[in-house]
Amino acid sequence: MNLINQPHPFLPEIGRLYQAEEVNAFGKDRGAAFYEICHQYAQTLWITGFPAKCILLLNRALSCTLPASAPTLQRWPLPYQALAWLLIHRPENQFIGNPRRHWQHLATRMVEPNKDLRTWRAWACWYLAKEILPETAFPPDLKQIRLEQVTEPTYAEITAHLSRLSPADEVTPWQAAVDWSRAQLGHAVAEVAETRIRRIAADELPKVQNLGHKIWAQCYPGILSEQQIDYMLTIWYQPAAMAREMEQRGVWYALVEVAGHGAVGYVSFEKYPETDLCFINKLYLMAEMHGRGLGALMLDWVSDRARELGCNHLQLRVNKANAPAIRAYLRAGFIFLDDVCSDIGSGFFMDDFRMEKGL
Repeated sequence: MNLINQPHPFLPEIGRLYQAEEVNAFGKDRGAAFYEICHQYAQTLWITGFPAKCILLLNRALSCTLPASAPTLQRWPLPYQALAWLLIHRPENQFIGNPRRHWQHLATRMVEPNKDLRTWRAWACWYLAKEILPETAFPPDLKQIRLEQVTEPTYAEITAHLSRLSPADEVTPWQAAVDWSRAQLGHAVAEVAETRIRRIAADELPKVQNLGHKIWAQCYPGILSEQQIDYMLTIWYQPAAMAREMEQRGVWYALVEVAGHGAVGYVSFEKYPETDLCFINKLYLMAEMHGRGLGALMLDWVSDRARELGCNHLQLRVNKANAPAIRAYLRAGFIFLDDVCSDIGSGFFMDDFRMEKGL
């Protein structure tokens, strides 16, 4: 055999190259023999240099609904580990497409048979891609997320649905693949430390200014130009300007503090006069604090304060290219309202989505 890649360690060893016709011959049969030949043909596609097609064959294997006792599953577990290995070891010179977007589309456009199970298997694969692949190189389909109000699921949600739907006890191999991927990439799951959010007075606004400069340097390169970042920080993060917001418009500022780390984020918001609307002006967190549930905690804290102020709606604006923030807001229950493009002076514009959540 003319090998381009070394054999995939989590797919069957094969003594010959398999052909698409051998898979297609099964028609609608999704039994054990079909499952096994999908793996064998996937190995063929891998070693001959077609990783994207290999992924498609493993997707077809995931269309099978074999019980946990099936002998073929003992030999070749559901291919979450195989997919994770492929994504980590993806060859730079071979087409892989955008697996993250692929599984997003597959999960949201699934058809029968076994639609629900196959949908959550697709989301499980999507989660692996999200954990492994850099978002800048493999972005989600934000247009679909916006137009179809797609909310990307959490680890806990995927676990719950796989537990409910699967006949193959597949939560364990999926979670093992997630843990293995994180270990391979050095992505340890951060522990949640003691956290408090507290409203501050004007004398602490320099802390917000300092955090703003650090956080914007982490999150906005690639989204905004360096010149626009500097301009917006100069306009909006002067302590005197923020103090005027507090005095003239009743804007609240609060710091997020984590035990052992000090201040790691901040939020500002205000109740619009003569309305039941609370608007979040700023909500930012240091990059190293992401993945600990702090963003959700901040949004919950603002929601509680907004209710105390008599508000029934919470709104914000988010840059259209800020996919992680959009994901967090959708997960927190926000929906898209409209597009807002604002001229902020000096030739710069803010091109945002406006989002809202009912309280």
